[in-house]
Amino acid sequence: MLEEPTATIHRQLLQILSRLPFSSQEEVLDFAISLQKKKLTQDWDAISDAEAAALKTEFADEDLAFAESLLTDYLPRLQQEDEV
Repeated sequence: MLEEPTATIHRQLLQILSRLPFSSQEEVLDFAISLQKKKLTQDWDAISDAEAAALKTEFADEDLAFAESLLTDYLPRLQQEDEV
């Protein structure tokens, strides 16, 4: 049975990484992280302006709801601090 290409790559990477000094392993990890971030950026750049606007609105709504939930007892807490 033939090994899947991904499994072959993983196996080869692990073999190579295990032979590298720790500092080089860290460099490989940093490079892999940068590739992942680049991919995420490309994914974001690939969405339409309408989708981006909808997501930004959704995030803003969630942020506002979170902030408002934290502020529900803000005034009573301030008043309580004033009493102390």
